[in-house]
Amino acid sequence: MSVQRFIGANSRDAMRQVRAALGDDALILANRRVDEGVEILALAEEMPPTPPAETRSAPPAPVRPSPPAGRGGEPPAAAPERAPAAPRPPEPPAAPTGGAPADFSAFTERLLGEMQDLRSLLVGQAAAQGNGQEDNRRRLNRRLQAAGYGNALARELLDSLPVELIHADGSEALAWLERQLATRLAVLDDERRLLDEGGVFALLGPTGVGKTTTTAKLAARYVMRHGAGSVALVTTDSYRIGAHEQLRIYARLLGAEVHALDAEAPLGELLETLADKRLVIIDTVGMSQRDQRLVDQVARLGGTPRPVRRLLLLNAASHGETLEDVVVTYQRASRAAGAPLYGAILTKVDEAPRLGAVLDIAIRHELCLHYVSHGQQVPEDLRLADRQALVSRSLAVNDEDSSFVGEPLDWQPGPSAQRWRALSRSLLGQGRTLAAVFDQLRERVGGFANLETAWPLLGLPLDHQRARVAGLMALPSTSSTAFVEPPRGILWSRTAPLKGSDWRLPAIALNGDDLAQVAPWPAHRQSAGETEKLVEVAEEGALRRHFLPRCPSSAARRYLGAAGDLWVAQAQANSRVAFDGARRTLKELADDAQPVGDIDIRHRGRPVRLGVRRLSVEGDEAMPLTAWFAALVDPDTGRRLGQRYWFSAAPDLPLATLATHLAHDELATLARRAWQWLEPDAGEVDGELRVWLAASLAALAVRLDQEGAEWAMDLRGHLLALLGGNRKRSAAALLEALWHLFAARDAFLLAGGAREPMASR
Repeated sequence: MSVQRFIGANSRDAMRQVRAALGDDALILANRRVDEGVEILALAEEMPPTPPAETRSAPPAPVRPSPPAGRGGEPPAAAPERAPAAPRPPEPPAAPTGGAPADFSAFTERLLGEMQDLRSLLVGQAAAQGNGQEDNRRRLNRRLQAAGYGNALARELLDSLPVELIHADGSEALAWLERQLATRLAVLDDERRLLDEGGVFALLGPTGVGKTTTTAKLAARYVMRHGAGSVALVTTDSYRIGAHEQLRIYARLLGAEVHALDAEAPLGELLETLADKRLVIIDTVGMSQRDQRLVDQVARLGGTPRPVRRLLLLNAASHGETLEDVVVTYQRASRAAGAPLYGAILTKVDEAPRLGAVLDIAIRHELCLHYVSHGQQVPEDLRLADRQALVSRSLAVNDEDSSFVGEPLDWQPGPSAQRWRALSRSLLGQGRTLAAVFDQLRERVGGFANLETAWPLLGLPLDHQRARVAGLMALPSTSSTAFVEPPRGILWSRTAPLKGSDWRLPAIALNGDDLAQVAPWPAHRQSAGETEKLVEVAEEGALRRHFLPRCPSSAARRYLGAAGDLWVAQAQANSRVAFDGARRTLKELADDAQPVGDIDIRHRGRPVRLGVRRLSVEGDEAMPLTAWFAALVDPDTGRRLGQRYWFSAAPDLPLATLATHLAHDELATLARRAWQWLEPDAGEVDGELRVWLAASLAALAVRLDQEGAEWAMDLRGHLLALLGGNRKRSAAALLEALWHLFAARDAFLLAGGAREPMASR
């Protein structure tokens, strides 16, 4: 008994090798796809008699397909032919003897050894998968498939998995996936407002989905808040036997009015008689999505004196394709009646083994989930839709429990036969992703609203650009409505123009964590004198943290000290200060500085450890200063990467504050790169607008690279996915992705007919 491994170009080729080597009775232990094709582990139930030692040869190695033409490498040399083993006549079975137990023991030992070899082989394969092939993208894909989510949504999600999570701990990747799904799932956020406002609601859905019971549950929730006097129930179901009577029983228990409407009677007249009712709930007739009468039935809900909000009930236990058919058909009928579906209610959640399919449908069709029904009790078994609870429950599945989980999704182009449908769904998914990214940037990054306003100005005539650009150039202020996070500090730029250009980098506003905001302050709009600039920033912007390119003058230091403002200035190795009565350079004083501590930061796209030291010194006019020394070290190898120096007035600073300049080291390089990209192919771009946009994009790229919060990690995943492939996290890559982000949105807006969507605002 022996386990052998066979690799073929496809399943048929691999099985051919198995039959040739082990016969038709071979036991297949496992098969899976590998880079070379298909791998099969097989075991022969009865091995042929072992040939004598003199004729025995080594077992053949697994056959691997030769590399396809065009991939380089020499073709493998032909294997030498083996002479066939001499035939051996069968031996008669031996009679039982006293040595049988020993023979059986030897057989058992050999069998256990081979089983151990098999176990080691499988463990080795699992380890190989963990080291390379089995990353979190595949794990999450299996989880999504087991939960019932479709490939279209899985591709949309997993293509934006942040690079740092591909081989991270599985729990971190799963938490990321839950956030992505929850962000995309729309739910009713304010039931109080819905019930207080009231209105006319019609419950739609196929037969048996639970419309009548849900009508009673909704009415009960309203009655508990406002009483039964202002609610009315209406049924249009004249097809189902007992439908009217069932709703009358519920209405009698609630103390509410109930009205039965004939199939052909106009709804508008009844609604006029119910004008004094704050809430009217219509239990419509249940119809299959394939019923030709569906459009006419839904059309009855349109053109009424009071608008009818249509809620579609979705059976959470239904198959995904059935749900897709239901939503598409009912949405089409609802639009034909004058308005899209208002939202959806999930029913039979208690009967659903998996929720992924129905949540997938709700996400892709952008249906707002209002309620979740999970039983027959009125009104207990109806609750508000909780996006986090629904997503968590949907993913709390074991992919090994399902007989319907397919092979992991390959990140390859889909079949051409369905190319157009796949393309349209892909575009919708990309549109949702773009909208989610812009929403997050608006909510998280101060000043991003100004960047959104400025970008479309590029397409306007030059005089229009100049007329509108002035409002963007103001000094950032803590009172500005464009800042979701108030600016607290400012990163001052050098007075010299950027290398290879004739313009200076604007000053950049910083938030409370000393990270860049989208708030450049152009150099030519600042006051001329050093102290005057500081006064202007303090009086108009209320910014009290200054990160300077060089040590301020004695006059500026006195002003900053009197104002109580924090400042940190970059210094050079040859900067001279007074120490122990002598003028010496910082490089010479490095050994005299006292250790403060270490801090891990990101610097130019890589992790770096700073070993920080400090020393009390004197500047000009004998003013006390603190000199800071930081050795940049590779945290993995311990290799020294460089040395940096700073001055401050404060003797104690958080190490993260000290590293602010390092965090923004790439600003100038990235701004110059963006400025080059902004050179117009046709027409003209205002020079001031061009510099402002370049600095804004660079600041945003640096911010997203440096930000450690979960929302930033999610955004990085979405943005880097725009570039294709597994691009590594860096400010340079994020700058390129931001460029693609705005270009992609422009393309969507142009496709929708909005030539200048933002310029007219």
